[in-house]
This record gives sequence, C-alpha cells and structure tokens, in this order.
Amino acid sequence: MNIVLALGLALTFVAMSRSIEPARAGYVALLRFLGVMPPLAMLLAATFVPRGWRLYRGLANILAPVVLLAMVALVLGADQAGSAAMFPTLVLATIFAYYLLGLSFYGAVLTNLIALAGFVVGSAWADIPASQTVHQSMVLFFGNVVGATVAYNLQSARRTGWLEAQMLAEMAGRDGLTGTYNRRRLDDHLRRTWQQGIREQSPMALLMIDIDFFKAYNDRYGHQAGDEALKSVSNVLVRSARRPLDFVARYGGEEFLVVLYDTSRDYAGELARNIIEGIRELNIPHASSGIAPVLTVSIGVAYVQPVAGRSPEGFVQLADEALYAAKHRGRNGVHVMESEYEQLRTGSFHVDGN
Repeated sequence: MNIVLALGLALTFVAMSRSIEPARAGYVALLRFLGVMPPLAMLLAATFVPRGWRLYRGLANILAPVVLLAMVALVLGADQAGSAAMFPTLVLATIFAYYLLGLSFYGAVLTNLIALAGFVVGSAWADIPASQTVHQSMVLFFGNVVGATVAYNLQSARRTGWLEAQMLAEMAGRDGLTGTYNRRRLDDHLRRTWQQGIREQSPMALLMIDIDFFKAYNDRYGHQAGDEALKSVSNVLVRSARRPLDFVARYGGEEFLVVLYDTSRDYAGELARNIIEGIRELNIPHASSGIAPVLTVSIGVAYVQPVAGRSPEGFVQLADEALYAAKHRGRNGVHVMESEYEQLRTGSFHVDGN
C-alpha cells in the first residue's frame, strides 16, 4: 500500500511538471520514467514475492536513494525553469522515506542525507541563486531533523512494545511456582519439535520425572515445604538439561518432563541418572518415603524416531509407561525404554497404588 502511495506521489509530478518550459519536457520525462517509476515498480513487485521481505529491504536500501536523487534533479530542473512549486514534493518524499518505505532508521537517514547532499551540489551546478539554495537546503535539513527524531522515537516504541509482548508471552508460558515451562507451552513445544523431527529425521527423547511419595511428603511436612521441594527439584532439572534445545516443563503436580531433541539413547539415560544423583544430593529429608531417608525421584525415558504415523501424545504415553516401569522396580531409579520404535505400543498400563 505504501509503494502505491509512492507511485501516486510520483504521478503528481506529471501534473506539476506541466509548468516546466517545453524545452525541458524530454528531460523531465526521462528522469520521471527512468529514475522514479522503475525503482518504485521494482519495490512494488518485490512485495508480491513469497517471503520477499529480505529482498524488499535490500532493494529499498539501494533504490530509495536513486528515487530521491531523481526527484532532486526534477526539482532543480523546475527551479531552472522558473517554477519552485515542485520543491514541497521533495520535502514530502523526505518524510515518505522515513515512515512509509519500510527502511531501517539508519537506512532512511542515509537515504535522505544523500538526497540533501545531492540537492546542495546540484543547486550549485545548476546556478540556483545562493539565497534560494540556502533557504531550501535549510528546509530540507530541518525536515530531516524532525523526521529522524520522530522516526527514532517510533522505532524505539515499537521495539519496547515488541520486547514487552515477548516478556508477557514468556511469562504466560511459565509455571508460576517452579519457573519451568507450563503444560500449554509444553504441548506447543512437543507439536513443533515432533514435526521438525519428522522433517529432519532427528531422534527425540522424553524424560518423565515423578517425585517419589510426594503426597506423603506433603502430609508430613506441609504444602509450603512441598512447594519448596518442587522448586529445588526443578532447579536440578534446569541445571542438568543445559543444551540449547533441551526443554524442561512441569507436567502437573509433582511430575516434570524433559524434552531432548536430536539426541541419543545413551545421552538420555546418562542425563536421567545425573538428575537422580543431583536430587539425592539436595539431601531433603523425607521420613515418610519408605525407600530412602531423603527426597528421591523416579524417571521413565522414552526414545523414539518421530514418524508421520505416530503422535507426540503417544510419545508422552510411552514415557509414562517407562515411568511406571521405574516405579514398579522400586522407585528412586531410571527405566530407559529399550524397544525399537516400530515395535512399541502404547496403552498397556497397570494399576499402581502409589
């Protein structure tokens, strides 16, 4: 839409240039149809290219100075013909470059400085009266000062708004107690990474962590102590899952999930054992545990190669079954799923008292 407005502005020159003497009609037409219209048409065409934003930005940084210099030449040609009516259009083009061409702030400043320098040099070359040159140059200069100031403030406001939106989105995706990601963010992450794993043929692992006898812990020590225990466990998980794509989320209650992308079964098992040891080292007393004097966890590890015929929901269920196996074997340990993915079937749960 902005480029269409620019083309409309250029067409305004058609009507205004009729006041120029006939001897310069060819010169005006040449500048208008070679220096102004084609660059604007190229920018307009770039907006219709799929994902053409980067192409547009590169073209705009190159072609915007060309357009403004062509308009400078048109204004100077009109001045030599005794018509100063076209100068305000150059001022409008200056403002247009700051706000409507999609240039970066510094790109717009550079474009207008080139146009201003071209105007000063061209005025001297065209023998424009010195008083008129000074007056018009000052108008252009202060127009740039105003335009640059407002453009900078707008850009700063947009960046601040974007950062605030990102912070709000990040906060909305976090669990309020532990600071790990919440269930909604987990579901979204699993869907996206699952599709990415299918495309890139990258294996994934999922660790499901459950605090052993946590209900008994809350009953004995109180829910505030339980909350502190959850925070301590989540800190161990975050410190352990340190790779850039590792993802830690609270699944619900005393359960956490760790999503590992492009990993190996050995690494997933080693990470799970490190988590077990890290939580033991917290040395949080748990007299009601029944298996250890301190707080412990059980971990089930599912390891798969994502394929189109399966789903992330099934992936979570496999980790849940692996967790059941770890708890069935006595808790305070890790069970790593050993079967190949094609042989796995979900839904084989058993009744577990606690």
